Amino acid sequence: MRRRHPTYHLFTVLLLCARIISSSAFTAPKSKHHNHRRKSAIYVEPSVIGGIVVTAGATAAWWIGGAKDRENKANYAEYEALQRERERLAFVQPKDEWLEEELSAYNGENDESGPILLAVKGDVFNVWKGRNFYGPDAEYHIMAGRDATRFLAKNKLDEETEEEKKIELNIGERANLEVWYWTIKNKYQFVGNLSGYDPKSTEM
Repeated sequence: MRRRHPTYHLFTVLLLCARIISSSAFTAPKSKHHNHRRKSAIYVEPSVIGGIVVTAGATAAWWIGGAKDRENKANYAEYEALQRERERLAFVQPKDEWLEEELSAYNGENDESGPILLAVKGDVFNVWKGRNFYGPDAEYHIMAGRDATRFLAKNKLDEETEEEKKIELNIGERANLEVWYWTIKNKYQFVGNLSGYDPKSTEM
């Protein structure tokens, strides 16, 4: 149903009051010595008119405030429904272990509404809520669908050479990785463990 702007209802209330007032003839009361067989007009006291105006204003203010509140609730309900639908589309069934090769199917390129997986310190997370960071063409997309541990530890967004991959992480890089790990763990859904992960490669 089409929602009307709150000022529409204000105008309606004021128009109704105007009709009520205009339907009455504002004639001064006659002298008690001036007799008529029948009264053809109704005299409305100024205090009554003032009461009508005040009541109309208060009613209009209440209606506008209530309309705004209802509009906010409707918008929030719409947002909640959209979020539930996004979560449904991005769902992936958690499992005990993931092969790194399996993660590549969930890099966000094949399904723009689907899950995006990455691994950090042996844990696999669904980071679909951070699609603007890890989705296609996003800044951290290089980490999507793979083990992102060394990228995060080194704060690098470039592929390592085979020689660089053989170099163990130093204490500073491991400390940096811890910060990233807990940030991701507290923000995204855990969906399993990465097969073949060696805890010694990242422990402090």
